[in-house]
Amino acid sequence: MHIVHVYATLDPRDGGPPAVIKGLAGGQVAAGHRVTLVTADPPDCPAADDFLAAHVHPVPPRVSVRPIWPHPLDPAAGALARVLASADVLHVHGLWPKVNLLAGRLARRRGLPFVLTLHGMLHHAALHQKRLKKLVGMYLIGYRELVTGAAAVHVLNAAEQREAEGPRLPARVVEVPNGIFPEEFETLPARGAFRASVPGLGDAPFVLSLARLHVQKGPDLLLEAFARLAATHPDLHLVFAGPDQGAGALLSTESARRGLAGRVHLVGPRYGASRIEALVDATVFCLPSRQEGFSMAITEALAAGAPAVVTDRCHFPEVGSAGCGRVTTLEPADLARGLAEVLAEPDAGRALGARGRTLVFERYTWPRICTRMEALYAEVAR
Repeated sequence: MHIVHVYATLDPRDGGPPAVIKGLAGGQVAAGHRVTLVTADPPDCPAADDFLAAHVHPVPPRVSVRPIWPHPLDPAAGALARVLASADVLHVHGLWPKVNLLAGRLARRRGLPFVLTLHGMLHHAALHQKRLKKLVGMYLIGYRELVTGAAAVHVLNAAEQREAEGPRLPARVVEVPNGIFPEEFETLPARGAFRASVPGLGDAPFVLSLARLHVQKGPDLLLEAFARLAATHPDLHLVFAGPDQGAGALLSTESARRGLAGRVHLVGPRYGASRIEALVDATVFCLPSRQEGFSMAITEALAAGAPAVVTDRCHFPEVGSAGCGRVTTLEPADLARGLAEVLAEPDAGRALGARGRTLVFERYTWPRICTRMEALYAEVAR
């Protein structure tokens, strides 16, 4: 089967969609399928190429399509049309990139079915960010065609479908989660490498947030929860590891105002092996998101054996039901209680982490997920 994936970028700094595309492409190539990746990245994009090469062997061809306007007459449309001419199915990731809308329009013209993965972009919280611009895009430029014209919509969990707004979803909605590459987490790195890279952390226990510094990810809520714990846990530190997308200055200012600057560390993004080293060293992982689809960060934290504290807006109830950590509300006081419970007994925290690894390896690996997606592709292609 020839499968074409389309998204704006494969740069890992863009968050979840590039990681999902890499996981699906890796599993599909390993299963013998022909895969082509279409992005708006420039032809020479080392960040994307290195990101793929870590797990996809051989790396599938990556076609750069950078439309000025998402119309079949755009000069960039020819290269994309040539890719789609031999495709059996198109997989569009997300709504808003111009290349996605162009791909959807070209696919419909030639009768090629496509699957749309929402990646949380129809959640009401996401739609209210830059709301006017998105309304114009949806109903005047025509981005709603990606929803209404899809042969199937792929959601990551039931909550994503339930909380979607905007155009009516097609009749075929399939729930398939994200996953990990099991070989990446089977043998974990020795402890200590991440600690050694963070000045002032030393041997102190620390809460790790491995996420973009964006209001959606709730870093302000975590800082408030940490401030509530600071007096009763005088040795505890807080580490934010992720690219700054608007919240970094606030975190630095608030940490200093509360007298916590020496215990709050903003270390920038960590990718590849360094992110696993961070998870292995963490005393507890925390993702206090205001809205999530299916968090790669939570999945990877559990795979690395880190006990987790997450909010109910992350829609990952298995953290609580499988005994891997705590699920809290968005209230900082509740977050602080969840963190305190995990921190209270280190041996219990290690047991939580062990159960998390078992959960992920049993349910959330890319080979399992690719088998389910392959069945969906075959269905829509028929």
